[in-house]
This record gives sequence, structure tokens and C-alpha cells, in this order.
Amino acid sequence: MPVRVITDSACDLPSELFKAHNIKFASLSVTFADRTYTDGVDLTRDEFYDRLAQGGDLPMTAQPSPHAFLVLMQEALAAGDEVVVVTLSSGLSGTFESAQTAYHSLNKEEQRRVHLVDSRTAATGEGLLVLQAVRLAEQGKSGQEIVENLRGMISSLASVFTVDTLENLRKGGRISRIQALLGTVLEIKPILELDREGHIVVKEKVRGRRKAVRRLLEIMAAEGKNLSDQVVGIAHGHVPEAAAELEQAIRERFNAKEIIVGEISATIGTHTGPGCLAVFFHR
Repeated sequence: MPVRVITDSACDLPSELFKAHNIKFASLSVTFADRTYTDGVDLTRDEFYDRLAQGGDLPMTAQPSPHAFLVLMQEALAAGDEVVVVTLSSGLSGTFESAQTAYHSLNKEEQRRVHLVDSRTAATGEGLLVLQAVRLAEQGKSGQEIVENLRGMISSLASVFTVDTLENLRKGGRISRIQALLGTVLEIKPILELDREGHIVVKEKVRGRRKAVRRLLEIMAAEGKNLSDQVVGIAHGHVPEAAAELEQAIRERFNAKEIIVGEISATIGTHTGPGCLAVFFHR
């Protein structure tokens, strides 16, 4: 039985991979003061970061509706497919909960053909899981086989990132105004990661952008396992040149089998801001 993979708009795979593998997604929404946008549909990454640069209050983000997932599930089921749904970390969003609500709207027979996966990560990390899922589906693997493979990936996947500005974290309530002010004055660049539950935690703090980016590479070297055999992910907050430099450094230092580079979506970018750089690899 064919397997169709469904995800959400926080999955930061390059658009050409969405098209090549016919990956469908449910959109989160982004609300600025004057308008609500459907992420990935009527709000591009360029438009989002342009609006973010204008300052003011952060936009509000909201998970996809259960109905959005239900429509995609029913479409796949009607075609006779199994379904694997991979969502943004439940530690960051209610997106997985929306997918669960949609799942429970199905009848028992339909539920047996639908599999839900909480990625416990975000951005290109989520993208790596989705890409693995579609590649396994194209090899003829069953939904259950794909889910078991993804669970193994999730258990070893590291999601480590640094932000260029603390202002978005302050506005989002993740750090205090005093912490943001001191961090800015002292040029503190936190190294953050997603823990096993998919929550953002501070891993360490360094001074200066260059050192922060260098630490990402050092952390990969210290914690990565057989990086030359891995598909590694990079995510960036509207800084393609910096992402390209990081990609080149990873190629030269680790000779990674494949590197996937994605631009951070509005949902995560609202809190990490422009200039964020993230790496995703297996420990």
C-alpha cells in the first residue's frame, strides 16, 4: 500500500523537495497587527522577515486547525494510501495536538492506516525526518516501518542553534528585558538546543557572533556520530550567505554525506529572529 507523508508549514525543506516528493502540508497562521496570513501560502519567507524587520510587537502564531489535517488525511485515505504525519515539536506548538484531533475524527478502519509522529524538533530538523519518511515510502516501506525508523532518528537527533539578536526572545517572553539588555551590551550569543521533549533550553553562552558559529561546528565535532555518513540539516533566519558559509565549513570539516539547507519559517522565526543559524545532526 502506498504511503503518503503529510507535515506542516514549519517543516523547512527547500520548496523543490516538497514538489519533487509531492509532500503536502497543513499551514500554521501568522497574525500581524493588520492581517492574518497563512504560512507558506500567502506569506513568503521574504515577506515575513521584511515585516519582522519593521519592529513593533511580534506577530502571533497559531497551529493548523484539525480540519486542515483532516482534509489531507481523508484525501490520502480516499486514494487508498497509508498516511504518515510528521509535525513540529509538541514542546513548541499545538500542531501535533491538532493532528491528533483530526486522527480521532476518523473511523477505526481509517485510523489503522494513519500514523502520527511528533518530531520533537523544528525547521530543517523536522525536514530531515520528513525527507527520510518520503524516501522510505518511495522504497516501498510500510507506514509502521517508516514510523519505527523515524523514532530511532528522533532519539539521536541534535537540534542546536544560535540567535543573532535577543530581542525576539525577549518579546516572546523567553528571556527577561534585563537579560536581553545585558546580552546585547556584552554581545552574548546563547547556544540553544531542543531537549528530548522538544523544548528550547540554553546549552551555553558565548560572546560574539563568530565564536557562536564556531561553537556550532565544535559541538558537531564533539557530539556528532559518524558525520560523514549523515544527512545534516542547516536552518537560517533569512541569512543565506551565512548559511552557505556554514554549509561549506561542514563539508570541509566533516564531509557529510548530504546537507539540506532550509530557511526558518514564520512560526519559529518569530521567536528566533533574523540571523538565526541552526544545525541538525545525529549523536
